[in-house]
Amino acid sequence: MEIKKWAWVLLCAGPMALWSQQNTSWTLTACIDHAVENNIQIAQSKVQSNINRNNLQTARWDYAPDLSLSTNYSWNFGLNIDPVTNQISQETRQTANLQVRTSWVVYNGGRKYNSISQSNLNYLASVYEYEDLANDIRINVANNYLQILLNKEIATVAQEQLRITQLQVDRMNDRVETGVSPEGDLLQLEAQEARDQQNLISAQNNVLLSKIQLANLLQLPNPDEFDISELDIAVPQPALLTRDAQSIYATAIENQPGIKGAEIRVKSSKKAVAVNQSGYLPTLSLVAQVGSNYSDQIPNVVGVEEQVVPIGVVQGTGNLVNTLRPQQFPQVDGIKPFNNQVTDNLNEFVGVNLTVPIFNRMAVKNSVQNAKLQQEIAQLDLQQEKNSLRQTIYQAHADAKASYNTYLAAQKSTTSSQKALDYAQARFQVGALNQVDFEQAKNNLISAKSQMIQAKYDYIFRIKVLEFYLTNQIK
Repeated sequence: MEIKKWAWVLLCAGPMALWSQQNTSWTLTACIDHAVENNIQIAQSKVQSNINRNNLQTARWDYAPDLSLSTNYSWNFGLNIDPVTNQISQETRQTANLQVRTSWVVYNGGRKYNSISQSNLNYLASVYEYEDLANDIRINVANNYLQILLNKEIATVAQEQLRITQLQVDRMNDRVETGVSPEGDLLQLEAQEARDQQNLISAQNNVLLSKIQLANLLQLPNPDEFDISELDIAVPQPALLTRDAQSIYATAIENQPGIKGAEIRVKSSKKAVAVNQSGYLPTLSLVAQVGSNYSDQIPNVVGVEEQVVPIGVVQGTGNLVNTLRPQQFPQVDGIKPFNNQVTDNLNEFVGVNLTVPIFNRMAVKNSVQNAKLQQEIAQLDLQQEKNSLRQTIYQAHADAKASYNTYLAAQKSTTSSQKALDYAQARFQVGALNQVDFEQAKNNLISAKSQMIQAKYDYIFRIKVLEFYLTNQIK
């Protein structure tokens, strides 16, 4: 949750223009959009969501009957049976087989219906998980974006501190030249000027490092040219602090994608139990098939020829004895064509299959038990997600109250420190205040300004986090 701390301040800062490539100045919106489009984890989550969508389509189409075409062509040697005539032969032959088969599962214990429901829930859960991951990516980007703004403000304070010191050095130099102040006072101020320059360099370096860190997070090819747009963040009113944390939690639990995803995973686990329980029930299906055969040993009969066939010889005369009627003999013209054989050898059948499970070596029982255990895990994950959300909201609510009071106190401290410095500066210029006391007054103001900046952003974050959990929207 600490990563999310600073993000929503920036996410709620208002409408912003997109990045201008001419000046390489990126807005927060441009940074977030670029990160979401190019982040590897986001891409992986999107791919997984697409896989779950395809699984849903597969489950829905499982209601339809299947249809398959099978064929083979073979060479037979030695003793074999002709698939068309069923005659045993030792002749070498070529045969072919063609089948079109379909089956339709009419009932399988509700497995298909429950599988569709489970696949649909898995797809919805992956969508919410994608949204939750995208929020985390946005938060990381916004956190780094805010860090740049903070470092820039710190650098501005350091620049102002150096400017004041340089003015004091110039005035002290004039006083030393006129003999009003000793040279030791000038040396002390010059030493302070060197320390202020060092602080400014350190602050500017922190700005540069935070820019490089965000540029690397965005996977930009040239981080040195990266910069962000200035962002004016208004301090929100504390009206939300009057609302209790429990009511905020009750609203947040209804709209957070992480909670919704976990709830859907619980529903999916329940469907998984029903899917596995279908293994106890019988399966009823319809089957139909159309097939045909071909053999290169089937003659092509083109007609019939009548002949008188001798059936014996008369003893003594040697005369032939013929049949009383002419016999018919087929006229063959090569091998019967493939198309004709496929048409003539068609065979069809329709059947009903019923499978009743009796004993499956405890496989179904164990799968059902495992599905129920997975359901318990999903419920525990949901409870853990809710507990985490509750702790985050209660902590954010308490911190928001504390940070608001801290911000008010820091404002008063800054105002008082500014007045004290103005008074000390006036006395220092006339020689009524020594260098040490003046530097102490100046450092008190710098410290008060830094604390006010930190308190300001901390308070804005706390409020914006609470607003986000109430609306799940970026305002």
